[in-house]
Amino acid sequence: MTNPLVVQAKGKADDVDRAIRRFFDVVNTTLSWVPAPLKWVIERVEDGIRIVNVKIAEFWDRVNQLFEQPGDSDRLRQVGTEWVEKVGNKLGDVAGTVTLDKMRTNVEWEGKAARAYSATVPPQSQGLNSVKDVANQMRASLNSLANSIDAFWIAMGVALGTFVVAAVGAIAAACTVVGTPAAVGAIAGGLTVAIGIIGATIMALEAHTNTIETEQNSIVQKIHDIGREWTMPNTGDMGDASVTDGDGSDWKIGN
Repeated sequence: MTNPLVVQAKGKADDVDRAIRRFFDVVNTTLSWVPAPLKWVIERVEDGIRIVNVKIAEFWDRVNQLFEQPGDSDRLRQVGTEWVEKVGNKLGDVAGTVTLDKMRTNVEWEGKAARAYSATVPPQSQGLNSVKDVANQMRASLNSLANSIDAFWIAMGVALGTFVVAAVGAIAAACTVVGTPAAVGAIAGGLTVAIGIIGATIMALEAHTNTIETEQNSIVQKIHDIGREWTMPNTGDMGDASVTDGDGSDWKIGN
């Protein structure tokens, strides 16, 4: 499903396109009946139009690339939720059952093997809870990235809307011969402002994306550490139940 904020920004981009086309139509119409004494106006307008065309090309290069790769904040939130619901919560439930107070080990079993087994139980619960914590961190990280994407598209809408307002004023000014040069300058200024806002917004998103990348790398390292540091059971002590190896069995029935 397409992000509504992206749809709104795309609608404003279409407004920008219509405003630019309307501006050029008005300028061409106005200049088509410039009297001889005001021919200098045409030269000034032509110089300004060349600058405007460069700005327009730069503007659409930036905008079109963004719409080609809009990001998917909803999907990020969905994946974050799945990390918690399908991994974290389920392992947390298991961890809640793997505790000494919920097991009859100390009641039904005693001796060296029993003690070895009992020593192994708490770390297993701790390990499972560590994975649950990682799942929660993953959701928080993905949600943070999703929020940044949404904030980016809100800012994009503001940038595009700002230019549309500037274009409306420029169109009004271009309806008169003497006002046309100023109108060209106004629309060039509007493009400059919009490009500046878009550029700053992109930089802000990139900065936060770099932060998220560092955060994700840290989470991956935690997952690696959990696997490397997971406490293994002392199978030697736990497994000695033989009565033929010269010593007594480590397995004893409790009272």
